[in-house]
Amino acid sequence: MNQPLTERLSYHIKLLQGVEKRLKRAAANTEANGNDSQIIPEEILQQIHTLIEQLTQRTDSAYQDGQDWLINILTHHPQLTPVINRDLLWFFGGECLHFMADDEIELFQQLDEQEAEHESNSDTQEPFDRVAVKTLLQQNAKQFDA
Repeated sequence: MNQPLTERLSYHIKLLQGVEKRLKRAAANTEANGNDSQIIPEEILQQIHTLIEQLTQRTDSAYQDGQDWLINILTHHPQLTPVINRDLLWFFGGECLHFMADDEIELFQQLDEQEAEHESNSDTQEPFDRVAVKTLLQQNAKQFDA
């Protein structure tokens, strides 16, 4: 499996790396302030590191492990929920979708449809810009809320 990572997978790995970085920073700040209570258990940091490695290596269990990790965070460590990018809930799917609002699910469905359309255009060599398309979809959705 030495194939290069897809743009979509690379994007989500980068999001997970950002979550890992924020969690490590928060854990370090807690320790630096002399707080003995462990706000971010070492096990969570190890699990996200392992998850990133699994996705990078494309192991079969990566997606289920990702769902399990996210569900654990959302149910047992809700104080950490703000560091979780909503894109990750959609990416891992399954039970993670229960933590998303219907309008979020609709947004991500539209995003996936636009990505599929982009990929089906064989004449384009430009990578799909998930962030820009998502921002545009969000702006359009806000205009219709009025």
